[in-house]
Amino acid sequence: MNESVPLPEKTTLLNRRFNLRLSLLQTFLMMTVLILCALFFNIPNPNMILIAGLVVCSALFGYPGGILAGFMMLGYTLYFFSTDNSFIHFTPQNTQKVFVSLIGIVVVAGFVCELKRSEMKAFREIAELTEHLSNENQELHVLSSKDALTGIGNRHALRNDFPSYLNSTVYLLMLDLDNFKHINDTYGHETGDLCLVKTAEQLSQLFGPEHAYRCGGDEFIAIVPDDGTQSFLRLVRPLCNQENILEANGKQVRFTYSVGYTHGYAAEPDDLRELMSVADEKMYHIKRADKHSKTRHIVS
Repeated sequence: MNESVPLPEKTTLLNRRFNLRLSLLQTFLMMTVLILCALFFNIPNPNMILIAGLVVCSALFGYPGGILAGFMMLGYTLYFFSTDNSFIHFTPQNTQKVFVSLIGIVVVAGFVCELKRSEMKAFREIAELTEHLSNENQELHVLSSKDALTGIGNRHALRNDFPSYLNSTVYLLMLDLDNFKHINDTYGHETGDLCLVKTAEQLSQLFGPEHAYRCGGDEFIAIVPDDGTQSFLRLVRPLCNQENILEANGKQVRFTYSVGYTHGYAAEPDDLRELMSVADEKMYHIKRADKHSKTRHIVS
């Protein structure tokens, strides 16, 4: 069964064929004009003009242009130096001239075409290196914007995303794990990391990974545009009230959150910072309150 060529490869192949034909056509036209000039003006040594066309075509189009220009120059040389323009019969002196011309054509065309090939190779290498560096920069940008443990946005991502929340009404939530140091000391840091990952997963599922951020340690932020449906309030209340259970090393680890959130219009970055400050104060008010309260959240 014949395998079809992928579309991008077909496009590249068609472009190459078109460019090759175009370069050959331009070479043919340029050399034809020079040959006609040599005939019209009856130039004693037309190779002095044709060699310029050979160099230009080789420099512009590489081996395809150089080879075609070389053959056309050789053909006119045979015509010019042959007896009665027969292309076949030559005097001994003119035979020597044809031989010298042939060597000159091969050397000049080969040298210039090789320079062109090296130049194109260097350009391709530079283009590949540039693309590689661009891809690496994009990967580094993504990595620098992602929290390494949880995979959600970090402080850097939060700062970069500030403009997307401006000129809109948003809910801003601050969340902190309760007794996180006790979890680390009792069950180990690996278990603590699992708690952080679970928290990030919950925020991502509730509000979308693009709106959830880990600010560092056990503190998280979610900024959710107000869609007018109050869906945020329906989602956040279970998050505030539930007790989370995590299986680690054959033990059940139970942990809860302290959550504070607020609601407001953000016209500029300072407005978002003010909302963060308000939500943060509400969260710490909860944290200082009864740790065992079943309803542990503040409504704006």
